[in-house]
Amino acid sequence: MTRPHLLYIAFAFPPSSASSVYRCTAVANGFVEAGWDVTVLTVDEHIWAEVTGADNRLLDAVDPRIKVVHVSDGGSEEPNRRDLRRYSRLRIEAPYLWKELFRRRSRKGFPEDFHASWFAPASKALQRIHQQQPVDLVMASAAPYVSYKIARELVDVPYVLDYRDAWSFSTFTGAEIFDTASERGMLEHAYLKGAMQTWFVNDPIRNEYARRYPDTCNKMRVVPNGFDPQPGHRSPEIKATQEPRIGYLGTLQYTAVPLDEFLAGWDSVFGTPDASKAHAIFRGKLSPTGLVPSDVLEIFNSGMHRGLAYEGPISKRDVASFYQSVDALLLILPPGKFVTGGKTAEYIATGLPIVSVHAADSAASTMLRDYPLWFESKDLTPEGIAAALEACAKELAAPDPQRWAEAWEFGQQFERSATLRPAIAELRSALDLGAVHTPRNSERSKP
Repeated sequence: MTRPHLLYIAFAFPPSSASSVYRCTAVANGFVEAGWDVTVLTVDEHIWAEVTGADNRLLDAVDPRIKVVHVSDGGSEEPNRRDLRRYSRLRIEAPYLWKELFRRRSRKGFPEDFHASWFAPASKALQRIHQQQPVDLVMASAAPYVSYKIARELVDVPYVLDYRDAWSFSTFTGAEIFDTASERGMLEHAYLKGAMQTWFVNDPIRNEYARRYPDTCNKMRVVPNGFDPQPGHRSPEIKATQEPRIGYLGTLQYTAVPLDEFLAGWDSVFGTPDASKAHAIFRGKLSPTGLVPSDVLEIFNSGMHRGLAYEGPISKRDVASFYQSVDALLLILPPGKFVTGGKTAEYIATGLPIVSVHAADSAASTMLRDYPLWFESKDLTPEGIAAALEACAKELAAPDPQRWAEAWEFGQQFERSATLRPAIAELRSALDLGAVHTPRNSERSKP
């Protein structure tokens, strides 16, 4: 097999600004760099400007050798569209009834709300792609989890499942969404058994899946998130400052993170007129869709919290410039041991001081444990967060050059390609040896 052909199913792909696109882009690029032909199956690129936002400059990060096939979303994003001209009378007059009817229709073919509608157009496109150039391996990135059903449509072509999150339990709380004996549990089990491999982003999620489906654990691999060097990536300038600029970049998930506790901790350290001056600069989105209530925006730009400001989204291609404009970083994550946070590796790679505002048992803490410039909130009380902010401010007032040099060196090991290369090489070896997958012809009638 000289150049195997990968069909990569990724619902969100550039120019989408959803956080998942960074991993999806890097995986597709990684296969091309390893000598594969890669076709990406994704949704219509024009939909993102209306739904979660578009980052057209992110298209520059996609290897030009990748063939990208865009298909209709099948209506799966209709509930998120905000063009009133598309709305039916029922949707205008009874929006909750309309949404419930839409949800029930979408679940007829697959047990997932709304995105199940993507199956029909995506599966047809998958067959066309295979006819034009036979596919040697399918990889599906989820969510949405209907991508896994699509991946199985090419009978006798091995597939890999990439779990960016967890389907059967909440990564924030650990609460079970469905058990292994349920309809979805048995469906997920069948998908895992039929897979050539299953990728997970961290050990806690992988370990929980191994516990839930122990007969499939030999196929499970941890392929962690990493950072993708952007234009201008370089070691930070080391300079003492009494008025630090501390930056946050990413999707804040304001409903899930300890935002009130952070604000109270910030105010106790920097909020009074006689306190040292500091700035907290937030860039990115304040929710996955970017839509937030006015009172949330008021938190940042009303002046009620001294030095706090929200300056909107930023292109992925400009993140290096943002990091160079700040003196330290805030890592504010939802609770839960399964949470790594898409930005954690990228933060570490900056070589800047990092103030952690997340649970001590978070998977992010495992990545940060040996980082020389980590300032951990020992607990998520205002006092614990304030202590971490004060410790960071002290370092910024009198930085230790050796410590900063060690932090930069430590961070560069998290470049995503370093973890992707061996994972892709393992798949190539398995294909070359013919160690492909569990036969699943008998399971084609299953959803």
